[in-house]
Amino acid sequence: MPLVHLVLADHDFEYINRLAQWFMENKADRFSVSVFTEKESFKKFVSANGGKIDVILASEDFITDIPANNGTAILLGQALRIKNLPFVEKYKPAPSIYSEILSAVSASPAEAEKWNSGGKSDLVVCFSTNMYLKSVFAILLCLTAKEHVYVSLESFPFHTMEEDTYFNKNLSDVLYYIKSRKGNPVMALESAVITRENLSFLPPVDNPLDLWELTNDETDTLIEALGSWGHFSRVIVDPEVNAGSLTVKLLKAASCIVVPFDKKHMHQIPRMKRMFSGILGQDLGKVKWVNCGNSGTVYPEELDNYFEITWIDESILSLPSLSDLSLQRFQRKNLEDLLSK
Repeated sequence: MPLVHLVLADHDFEYINRLAQWFMENKADRFSVSVFTEKESFKKFVSANGGKIDVILASEDFITDIPANNGTAILLGQALRIKNLPFVEKYKPAPSIYSEILSAVSASPAEAEKWNSGGKSDLVVCFSTNMYLKSVFAILLCLTAKEHVYVSLESFPFHTMEEDTYFNKNLSDVLYYIKSRKGNPVMALESAVITRENLSFLPPVDNPLDLWELTNDETDTLIEALGSWGHFSRVIVDPEVNAGSLTVKLLKAASCIVVPFDKKHMHQIPRMKRMFSGILGQDLGKVKWVNCGNSGTVYPEELDNYFEITWIDESILSLPSLSDLSLQRFQRKNLEDLLSK
């Protein structure tokens, strides 16, 4: 996708340059940034570059009287005179400002279409009757590459990332966007993503009804958006453990289904095999069975695409917070091999 040209303008030199620096350090693959603190130079630049500007984020006195053909204009701080433009509160954390920019652009279907990546992301669905193991395994898969994003589609997630209290969007906002049929849902996904160190994730729903009340068409739109995201090479999905419409469609759309299990849940394997057989038919080759922990137990029934990962054991599953998860080099290699085979 071509870089989005973002123009930032404000009289506060230190603030606007810190904001620009955040975009250059964290979103260089999405944005090229121009910065102005003087009104006249800003106006000359805008006049000379015309349709080459995608988004302008500027305080009110900068943005007054600029031509209307310069992409999406967003006010930095509340306005006193201009009433018909979206605005972003000044001095919010940069990730929140980034999210607000995407939200403002997505409100215009014509502008949002320019941001359509036209790409593809592989859907990797992590499914297990051991719900905590399922979520931990999905996050570990996400940690193998910065190009991965973790998406929980659980109504009541087994984990918490509540230390990230500053974010103001989550999966519920994405689903509302889809239900309102505003335009490109990939924009809504992108605006809600949080990146913390080496983990990118979409905060889960704040109301389970948002998932339960999806229509078939809305479910299809969500899955299509995840698969066409393009910004991430893989979307690691942590779904509900059921055979509902959303789960069934996810399993069918997935390029890979990873099924981690341990000795306590081996009795569920025949049920899962029958379920996968009924849903996937001849496409069972994308299911990968992963025996976790050093249990010494050998499953008596033959499993195709069978793997063992002994280091995913009770010590990992008993961590007080999923934010404590990390990978050593050999562990990363184990999981990368699992995804590539």
